[in-house]
Amino acid sequence: MNEKIRQYFDAIEVRLIESPAVASYQLVRRDISVVDGKMRVKSVLLNGDSFELFIYMVESNRQLVLEKYSFHWQDKDGCLRIRMDNAPHYPDMPNAPHHVHKGEKVVEALLETPELLSFLDEIEKKVM
Repeated sequence: MNEKIRQYFDAIEVRLIESPAVASYQLVRRDISVVDGKMRVKSVLLNGDSFELFIYMVESNRQLVLEKYSFHWQDKDGCLRIRMDNAPHYPDMPNAPHHVHKGEKVVEALLETPELLSFLDEIEKKVM
């Protein structure tokens, strides 16, 4: 088991437990090998919105690299608020494939790979 990835996944779970915006969460998947790890979480926010995350990480040259990810936040009616991901369906955007969906119609480039814990900070600011 990769200790760095385990610690990172543990930090995510602690953050979800301690977050004032998260009412509950379900750990759907958490697999860690010597070189990589996958995590999928579904959570319900205090205002009835939901937040799901998927992370696939690898350790390369002693650094953790977010190879695949999706951070999906939708309102209680199922309408997309924000989703950040790196699915390769916008190859012409700057810093492709990293992008953010804002609502159902707006897609913008992400100039940096997002950090999940910072995204949770933003959710807390808007939900609380």
